[in-house]
Amino acid sequence: MKNKILKITAVICVLVCVFSVAQAARIQVQYTQGKKVYDDLALDLVTLSADDNYSSAGGGAPIDVDFETLTQMNAQAVGWLYCEGTPINYPVVQSSDNSYYLKHLYNNQNNSSGAIFMDALNNPDMSDTNTVIYGHNMKNGTMFACLQNFSIPAYLRQHPVMYYLTNNKDYRIDIFSCYPDGAATEAYTICYDSPETYAKCLQRSWNMSEIITNVPMTTNDRIITLVTCTGYNSDRYVVQGKITPIN
Repeated sequence: MKNKILKITAVICVLVCVFSVAQAARIQVQYTQGKKVYDDLALDLVTLSADDNYSSAGGGAPIDVDFETLTQMNAQAVGWLYCEGTPINYPVVQSSDNSYYLKHLYNNQNNSSGAIFMDALNNPDMSDTNTVIYGHNMKNGTMFACLQNFSIPAYLRQHPVMYYLTNNKDYRIDIFSCYPDGAATEAYTICYDSPETYAKCLQRSWNMSEIITNVPMTTNDRIITLVTCTGYNSDRYVVQGKITPIN
């Protein structure tokens, strides 16, 4: 009887191992497929800007995006997020909920890499006080895996600015805060009921930030909040920037 139990246990262990290896292989294939889809998209639709006024200190955006083709591919595409010298070079989509693009690429292909997506409650025209954008923290370094790097002073000095491009207007994003946070906090508030409430939320961002910047901020400014998971329970990592229209 004892030997029979040992044999059954051994078989179960082998089956569990086989299943685990198969799952790991499936996930790796999805990672590879997802990266290729986004790399190909950026190669096809993104070109270096012809704007001679571009510089990291000001001027126009460093890239141009073929939004006509992008929106033909997916009508839910609302913008493009770019940070020079980092993996962040992705389309931003928006669904009627905040779950669909957790497991679908921008082209609606089922894939665990998901997409970079705007909160379903945001206005896609960037008119809200706070625009919230989500992305996975992928183990292969893609999507929003690099967000936590902005807490490293040297990394932030090299990449202090991001750009958010839309079909109608481009925006410069000056990073002013980054910190670990919960899954449901003031950081995700889209509109504030008063300047005083907004000021308190900005103060919270500065107080929690792992970096110190000299980005001037007032309650008249709009911000963008980039969010990814940390891999620890329900914790998130947040990078926030001041939004400035540049054309």
